[in-house]
Amino acid sequence: MNLTYPEIFAARGDLYHAAMMAWPHARDAEFDALFARRPLAAGERVLDFPSGGGYLAKHLEGKARVVGYELTDGFAAGIPVGLPSREADPEPYDRAVCLAALHHIDDQPGFLRELATRVKPGGLLHVGDVPAGSPLGAFLDGFVGRYNQTGHQGMYLSPRAADYAALGEVQHCAEVATPWRFPDEAAMLGFCAQLFGLSGHDPRELLAALRDQVGVDAGPDGVSLRWRLLYVDILVPGQS
Repeated sequence: MNLTYPEIFAARGDLYHAAMMAWPHARDAEFDALFARRPLAAGERVLDFPSGGGYLAKHLEGKARVVGYELTDGFAAGIPVGLPSREADPEPYDRAVCLAALHHIDDQPGFLRELATRVKPGGLLHVGDVPAGSPLGAFLDGFVGRYNQTGHQGMYLSPRAADYAALGEVQHCAEVATPWRFPDEAAMLGFCAQLFGLSGHDPRELLAALRDQVGVDAGPDGVSLRWRLLYVDILVPGQS
């Protein structure tokens, strides 16, 4: 079963959103890594698409003006569905972000081209997603796909900077450690079960898969998953 992004999250976006609301800081490292190489300046305008339940806006509250749009109303978070035309939204953005969503988008080059057209010359397009050929992708397409209602067949991010050169100057293209952090093991398992829409699985089997394919660290401050994403920063040239 290879469903589109809108089909997937129309079916289980509510569970994903519930996980993000219950553990809102679990994935802070993912959001922080977007701007680690070019920190945001005060008042910058950021396009977040697709934005899920508006998690980047919550993370950057008071630091930037985040405008989010979605491809489905399945997250039930009140985010507008559909990217407006440039006539309806003419002001260019300082940055555009696509985080942890592109692997569910069929026409990835076209999607990124459209995002780049919304960024002002000299602005940045930030992409973060699971790298192709990674153990993380194997976990998602294996265990997650086996136990969730929509399956999981990701089209993961190429690690080759040349594959993004048509969009602008690739300033960064590398994997970054973005650990997911939890107070304890039970929270980690609960978050993953909700976020991925899992059902019918043995929690012990989920824990074993996380340990074997992702990596789990435990310490006095809690438990973390060794999540890693590929981040690409692209400097957008002038538009004709």
